Amino acid sequence: MARMAGRNPNARSRDMIISMAVIMVPVLLIVWFFTMGDDSKPATVDVDGTLKRATAETPYPLLRAEALGDDWRPIRVAWAKTGEPWITAEPASANSWQLGYLSPDETYFGIQQRDAGAAEFIRSTTREGKKLDGQADLAGRSWDRYESPDERTRSLVHVDGEVASIVTADTDFATLEAFTSSLVEVAPGA
Repeated sequence: MARMAGRNPNARSRDMIISMAVIMVPVLLIVWFFTMGDDSKPATVDVDGTLKRATAETPYPLLRAEALGDDWRPIRVAWAKTGEPWITAEPASANSWQLGYLSPDETYFGIQQRDAGAAEFIRSTTREGKKLDGQADLAGRSWDRYESPDERTRSLVHVDGEVASIVTADTDFATLEAFTSSLVEVAPGA
């Protein structure tokens, strides 16, 4: 067979590399565009504004953490009176308080309180946790320890009459109890 004159013997390799580059550049740009997300942390919320409204309306003392340090951030706060829209947009089944903090290692610590339906509230908030032996005396209250069936979520539960207070996080009990020690009561009308 006669060879074609002027044909470059490396043309196939070079053409393949050029074709790959033509395809890969847009693909890499698309991947970069969709993965360059905002690496910022969740926004810090204003606890004081919601707490002021809540304490004017609540029939029970609310809990909040104090003296955690600047590396802890409040990232969730909510209050609803019975029947008002709750964070799920459904009417609140009780006077409901929720406050969440993000620890320096990005662990979420939640404080939740309600004054009705304690059994269901405890079941859902502790992720169907089982009550463990022993109690922890922290922040002027006795707390029961709960652990979720997958042993990931740990909760401290205090029930006083109709009011159930729950502190929960995906961490060990020592860390959860240290956080709970920082809680203070804010009296109604304060």
